[in-house]
Amino acid sequence: MIRGKNRKVKKIGVDILPWFRWITILLTLLLLFDAFLLTAAYRHLNQSIQSERIVSIEQMSILISEKLRLLRANYEDKIRQAALVIMSNHVQSLEQGQELLLGFDQLYLLAEDGTCTSLTGEKVVLSESKEIKKLKTSDETRTDFCTVQTKGDFWVFMAPLRNTEIGGQKMAGVFILVDSSTYARNASTALYENQGASYVVDPQGVIKLRPTSTTANHYFGGYNLLKILQEMQVDEQQVLALQKGLKNQGKVEFIAKIKGETWRIQSFPESGGNSIVIVVPISITARTTYDGMRNVIIMIGLTLSTVVALALVWIYYFVKKGQQSKLEQAKANLKSDFMNKVSHDIRTPLTAVIGLNDLVLHNPYKPDLVADCARKAKMSGEYLISIINDVLDMSRIESGKLRVTSTAFDMKELLETVVQLETYPSGEKGLNFRLDCPDTFHRGFLGDPVRIKQCLVNLLSNAIKFTPEHGTVTFTYREERVNGEYTKACFVVEDTGIGMSDEFMRQMFHPFEQAQSSLTSSHVGSGLGLAIVHSLVTLMNGTIYAESKLMQGSKFVIELLLERTVLSEATEKEKNHDTVPMPAYLIGKRILLAEDNEINREIITDLLTELGVLIDGAENGAEALERFQNSASGYYSMILMDIQMPVMNGLDAAAAIRGTSHTDSQSIPIVALSANAFEEDVENSLAHGMQAHISKPVDIDTVKRVFVKYIH
Repeated sequence: MIRGKNRKVKKIGVDILPWFRWITILLTLLLLFDAFLLTAAYRHLNQSIQSERIVSIEQMSILISEKLRLLRANYEDKIRQAALVIMSNHVQSLEQGQELLLGFDQLYLLAEDGTCTSLTGEKVVLSESKEIKKLKTSDETRTDFCTVQTKGDFWVFMAPLRNTEIGGQKMAGVFILVDSSTYARNASTALYENQGASYVVDPQGVIKLRPTSTTANHYFGGYNLLKILQEMQVDEQQVLALQKGLKNQGKVEFIAKIKGETWRIQSFPESGGNSIVIVVPISITARTTYDGMRNVIIMIGLTLSTVVALALVWIYYFVKKGQQSKLEQAKANLKSDFMNKVSHDIRTPLTAVIGLNDLVLHNPYKPDLVADCARKAKMSGEYLISIINDVLDMSRIESGKLRVTSTAFDMKELLETVVQLETYPSGEKGLNFRLDCPDTFHRGFLGDPVRIKQCLVNLLSNAIKFTPEHGTVTFTYREERVNGEYTKACFVVEDTGIGMSDEFMRQMFHPFEQAQSSLTSSHVGSGLGLAIVHSLVTLMNGTIYAESKLMQGSKFVIELLLERTVLSEATEKEKNHDTVPMPAYLIGKRILLAEDNEINREIITDLLTELGVLIDGAENGAEALERFQNSASGYYSMILMDIQMPVMNGLDAAAAIRGTSHTDSQSIPIVALSANAFEEDVENSLAHGMQAHISKPVDIDTVKRVFVKYIH
C-alpha cells in the first residue's frame, strides 16, 4: 500500500519536472536575449544622443519662433480690430471710443501732429521710431520697440486710421503698448533645466535681452556675443558665419568647443532686425540622459528577475483568463445579437421615413397622398424614438444612474392619459380595449407619474402588439388601503393574445429577450421593454409578475405602494393649463433661436412662426451671444438655446449672456432646446443660468406652456 502511494507520488513528479525544466530553460534564454538587446540598445543610444539633442534644439528654436509669431499675431489682430471698430463706427470722441473699446487695455490714439492720447485722455510721449513715421503713409499694421517717457520700454503694435477725426484732431493711427517683459519672457528664456539659454541679439552682436537664471550666463556673460566667442577661441570661420547671419538676419547653426564642453549654437531672425540665438551645452545636458539610461537598465534587470519569480503566477492567471474569456465571449454574443436586433428595428422605421419622403417628393401635387405619408412618417419617427429611448433607459438602469422622483399626481388623469395613448393603436387593429376601474377612488398620490406611465404604456403596447385582430385587451386598476397614509395600487394588463412559453417567462425580464425574434417576426421591438418595466418597478419598491400560456393570452400585474396626498389648487391649475390656447399678448413677441442644424432651425422656426411669434436664428452660441449683446433692451422676449453647437456651446453661451452688462442679461428667460433629455442634462442647463429644458423632438404644446410661464 505504501509502495503504491510512492509510485503515485513519483508519477506526479515525473509529470511536473520536465514541464518545469523547459519553463526554466525558456526563461533563462529569454533573460540572455534581453541582456544582449539591452547592450546593443545602449551602444546605439550613446551614438544617437548627440544627433537627437541637435534635433531637439532645432525644435526648440521653432517653438520659440512660433510662440513669438503667435504672440505678435494676437496683438496685431487686436490693434487691427480696434482700428476697424473706430473707423466703421465713425468714432468722433474719446468717450465714444472708450465705450466701444472697453476690452482693450493700453490703447492709444496717434494724431497726425505726433501727439499720443489714451481713450481716457492721458497723454504720453514716445521715443522716435521709423515704424511710427511709416504708419502715416502705410495701410499695414506695424510693430516696434519704443520708450515711453515716465513709463519705460514697450513693445508697440500700430494700425493706421484713415479719414478719422476724434475730438477735433485728425488721427493717423492707433497703437497698443505691451510691456517689453512680455516679449522677453518668450524670446529670452532658460532651456534644458537652466543649462542652456536663448538670447535676443542685434545685428552687431550686442546681447539685448538675456534670461537671469541660467548657467549659460557663466559662459556668455559679456556685452557682445561675437567678442565672447572670439575670446573663447571659437573657430574664426564659425564666428564670421554668425556675424554675417546676424547682420543679414539669416539662419546659422554650428557646434563649438567652449571651456572643454560641446555647445550647440543656433541663430534665427526675429522682428526689428534682431535675431534669437540659442546656446545649449550638449555634453552637459546629455549627462543626465546617460544617468537615466543606467537607472533604466537597473530597473529592467530587476523587472526581469521579477518576471522569472512570477512565471507560475502568470500561468495560473492565463488559465483563469481562459475561463473568463469564455464568459466574455458569451456576453459578446449576447451584445452582438442585441445589436443585430436594434439595428434591424432602427432601420425599419428609418427606411419607412426615407421611402415616405421619396413618395412625397415625387407626388407633391397629391394632397391626400402627402398627408398620409406625413402621418405615417411621423408614426415611424415616434417608433424610432421609442427604440432609442429604450436603449438609453436600459443603459442608465444598468449603470445605476436612473432615478425616480416623488411628486404629487392625479391617478385619474394618469389612467386617462394612458388609455388615450393606446386607444388609437388598439382601434387600428379592431381590438376591444377597455379600462376597468371603480367609479370612485382616491386620486392624489406621491410618486413618479412619468415612470408609472412608462411602465403601463409599455405593457399595454405589448398587449396590443401581440393580440390578433378583434381580440380583447383589458386595463384594470384597483386600490387597497394599507393604512392612513399608504395605498397599494394594483395595475393589471390582460389580453387574449398569443401568450408566452414557460421557457420565455423564466427570462422575460432579462434585457434583450424576445419571445419571437424581430428579424423573423412581424412583431418588432428591441427586447428591452419588459426589462425596463421590471427595473423601474423595482426602483419604485414595487412588484411585477405575469401569468400566461401559449395561445391563451397573458396577464401582467404591477403593485406599487403609494403615499396618499391631497391635490392642491396649484396642481389642478397646472393640469388644466395644458388646454389653454396661445394668449394674445404673446403674438408678435420676438424669440432668439440658437440651433446649429439648419434643417432643425428651419422646422422649429416654421412651427413657432405659426404660433404668431417672431424668430431670429443663430447658428451657434457665439452668434446668439453677439445678437443679444447688440440688441436693444426688451427686444427679445426669450432665448431658445441648443446645447451641442460648434464655436460656443449652449451652456457656455447661456453663462456668457448672464455675465454681460446688457440690461436684460439677468431677466431674459433662456430655455434649453436639446436632444439631451436625462435628469443631469436638465440640472446642468439650470446650473448655467437657464430657466427650463425642452427635449427634442420639439412638442409644440410644451413650447406654448413654456412661453406662457416665462414671457410676461
